[in-house]
Amino acid sequence: MIPFVGLLAGCPVPHTPATPVGQWNLSDPATGSTYWIYVPKKYSEHKPMPVIISCHGTVPFDVAEHHIRTWKWYGEKYGCIILCPDMLGTDGIIGNGSARDMLVNERRILSILSTLSYRYNIDRANIMITGFSGGGFAAYWVGLRHPDVFSVVVAQNCNFNQSNLDGWYPRAAVKMPVFVYYGEHDPGTIIAQSRKAIRYLRNRGFKKLKTQIIPGAGHDRHPEIAMKFFRNNWKTPAPTILHNSRSKKPFSTSGAGGSRLRGPRPPAP
Repeated sequence: MIPFVGLLAGCPVPHTPATPVGQWNLSDPATGSTYWIYVPKKYSEHKPMPVIISCHGTVPFDVAEHHIRTWKWYGEKYGCIILCPDMLGTDGIIGNGSARDMLVNERRILSILSTLSYRYNIDRANIMITGFSGGGFAAYWVGLRHPDVFSVVVAQNCNFNQSNLDGWYPRAAVKMPVFVYYGEHDPGTIIAQSRKAIRYLRNRGFKKLKTQIIPGAGHDRHPEIAMKFFRNNWKTPAPTILHNSRSKKPFSTSGAGGSRLRGPRPPAP
């Protein structure tokens, strides 16, 4: 368990410059779950845009709204849509990331991505799932179970539970780029569980595993490190091919399908 006082002191949202547009809080029509979304001003339906999904940790010390504020500037700077869903089972103080809650999170995340892909031209070859603190339960569990959906998994100062992960993901997951990092002065539980995650992933044959201990850092957010790893592992975007429902003929995003991919525009900040 993370010491209570250390948790309170270690989760501030880092300061970043203001963004030209604001974030939204939406409800997924299929699951009824809520999430925050940031769509960069530079978004165009003619160009696929990478996606970052960030999983929050222990409520109320780490919530989805903190994550959208943490990530939106990076989304604007590097051209990524940011999704921050409300999660279950991400309590890093007394929780263990139960498989029951992770199944709920999986349904929420995949449903939100499905809706997003209808509204926007997302880059399906480049979707990062990341988590902070207790959000690691969901990032590991959902990310490793879907190597066909997520291109990288990044655990930032995260909790880890081997017993709730082992056996739940396909063999193809070992080919994924995975990054585990934590602070030199993180709480003992986070350091111990991060080390367990690293040993576990190495023993299971994850060849693209990267690790880092941040000198002088405690239990605080460093999205810039995760962003650099994501960008270093960007793949060539897959072409967006849509089909007219009547003629069955493909058309480009500049036609009728393009209007579908224009999506709601974000509000002013």
